[in-house]
Amino acid sequence: MESIVETMMQQLLSKEILHEPMKEIGERYPKWLEEHKSKLSKDDYERYSHQYNLIKDLIEVYETEPGNFNKVVELMQKMQECGQPPNDIILELAPDFDFSSLGQLSPEMLESQQNCCVM
Repeated sequence: MESIVETMMQQLLSKEILHEPMKEIGERYPKWLEEHKSKLSKDDYERYSHQYNLIKDLIEVYETEPGNFNKVVELMQKMQECGQPPNDIILELAPDFDFSSLGQLSPEMLESQQNCCVM
């Protein structure tokens, strides 16, 4: 079972899936940071700047070592510790997607998956 989960994670975090979205987010960060620097607290600005640097590092790994799954996971975990990217950037990339409910499972969603062959 562990190898199945690891294989799924490798596929989800693969260059084919995440490289382009990370590049698009990374391209928007400098302008966003510049425009919002005066509105952000020092801590928030530093957190977003750190997240941007992690995104640049992740892009570099995808471009130079796309098979380095451990490095990708490490960078993704560090990025997650920084919280969500700025809503403005996310909405610009996916205006119709509801990120507020991402990762939340309601009881109704769980009940509808009773016949799932994986569980």
